[in-house]
Amino acid sequence: MNGLALVEITKRFGPFTANDRISLTVGTGTIHGLLGENGAGKSTLMNILSGLYQPDSGKILLDSQPVTIHTPADAIRHGIGMIHQHFMLVPQLTVTENIILGCSGGLHLDMKSQAQRITELSQTYGLDVPPLARVEDLPVGIQQRVEILKVLYRQARILILDEPTAVLAPTEIQSFLATLKQLASRDHTIIFISHKLDEVMAVCDQVTVL
Repeated sequence: MNGLALVEITKRFGPFTANDRISLTVGTGTIHGLLGENGAGKSTLMNILSGLYQPDSGKILLDSQPVTIHTPADAIRHGIGMIHQHFMLVPQLTVTENIILGCSGGLHLDMKSQAQRITELSQTYGLDVPPLARVEDLPVGIQQRVEILKVLYRQARILILDEPTAVLAPTEIQSFLATLKQLASRDHTIIFISHKLDEVMAVCDQVTVL
């Protein structure tokens, strides 16, 4: 089967069980909504998939093959990137510097060519950003685009978005949802954590409720 499968994932923190034998399947090129009240274990489950936590039991399958994800770097190597609700950007650096930070060569790369590459990538996905602007000077909606471009630049095919519209103004949300549909149309797989049922119903192909 093409796509992602989490099988019987269990995660405990001391006596507290955050995830109790959770299974879900996400098809390639689909938008999958992940819903549940606060404390249901949504973020914990996705932190396991993105390499921040290790499961106590269960397995992760990509295209039917088991994979082990110990770190976020492992996740990226498997094409999995997470865009957190609280952005992980360095405000004093430019858009280009933030996107390439941590990559092989990093800030020693040719900035002009990298800025051009990021411009082309942003245009491909309709995520226009000013590549030479400092992140601290950008509105929140544009900063979110930088976060998404950061994982696309690293060639992620599975994108996890944790409450992505919580930081957006109402006028920005429809454009953002259209971006998700465009990503899915290009065979990216989207996991969309949300409490907003209208948004979930508008874009998601399937929904899992924890």
